[in-house]
Amino acid sequence: MYIQVGEPSFDEEEVNNVARVVREGRVSRGKELDEFEQALAQYLGVKYVVTVNSGTAAIEVAFRAMGIEKKEVITTTTSCAPSANGIIHAGNKPVLVDVSPINYNLDANQIEKHITSETAAIMPVHIYGRPCNMDKVMAIARKHNLPVVEDCAQSMGTKWNGKLTGTFGDVGCFSLNVIKLITTGEGGFIATNNAEIARRAVIIRNYGRSPERTDYCYTEFGHNYKFTNLQAALGLAQLKKLEGFIAKRRANAREMIERLSDIPELQLPQEYELEFMNYVSFPIVLKKPGMCVRIREYLEKQGVENRTMFMAMCDQPYYQKMFGVLDSARMYPHATYIGKNGFYVGCHPTLTREQMDYMIKTIHEAVAAVR
Repeated sequence: MYIQVGEPSFDEEEVNNVARVVREGRVSRGKELDEFEQALAQYLGVKYVVTVNSGTAAIEVAFRAMGIEKKEVITTTTSCAPSANGIIHAGNKPVLVDVSPINYNLDANQIEKHITSETAAIMPVHIYGRPCNMDKVMAIARKHNLPVVEDCAQSMGTKWNGKLTGTFGDVGCFSLNVIKLITTGEGGFIATNNAEIARRAVIIRNYGRSPERTDYCYTEFGHNYKFTNLQAALGLAQLKKLEGFIAKRRANAREMIERLSDIPELQLPQEYELEFMNYVSFPIVLKKPGMCVRIREYLEKQGVENRTMFMAMCDQPYYQKMFGVLDSARMYPHATYIGKNGFYVGCHPTLTREQMDYMIKTIHEAVAAVR
């Protein structure tokens, strides 16, 4: 048996939607793309959604559409590289903040000490499907008159105090990668209530040319970040199932927490007041250092795919070349510990009863084997 960390869930509706646009020849641009953007906006309760070809592109486009360039952007130390990459692609510098050891998200209590005259925005990242404390983030942003760009790559459907992530700040940036809540293979989008940000985002994703123009006149420096009608056709079918996917993930996570809670070495995910998690993955942190590598190896040998939790961004070789080598253990102790002593497994909707039982049993065996 082999259990993947993530696996898309498709049925005949996805197949038929994609086949239809292929037969009709509308694979690049078509009505499905407009319908998908409108459906996403309706789901989130925002005025505008602009699709792009990745979550990374969504972050870059958001900052460029907001006119933020050659500035500092405060963000988390613990995230996948695209979070900081998008900031850098837009010509800005990420300023890293340590995370909470409990929920692995940006520690909002540390934001203000990183604000300088060069700070232009705050970008919280809702990591592992868990919401940041957006009450605190938004209060700080208002106090210092700073815009907020939310990285929601892993948090579609996640809520803070009953409100969906991606709808607190000026822009929400989402991913539609294959292991996300819904997928179009690759892709992403930005969500906003600001008409000017949306207008500029449409231009930037289309080489820098306004869609109203019929000539080859480029008013902005842009990219080919366009989303295809094929992807939109797939996404329309997926979006209908989002709430069901979330419900199944949450049910899987509840069972895993219940059946793994007797292992004292594991820090399991836990929902706190005001949080509603989508469980895009099931993160586990070892309370005792030095066990993680051996547990992961045991799981892999037994067919349970797993991945390390994100290492501190400042420890990534590429960022050390750009910004120098930092004493991460001193500056970002929580992010450093989590990156070295955490891993995650899947809790996606396609997991069968047999797979759930096997994965839980194998995690018990793995911990017992390395104690």
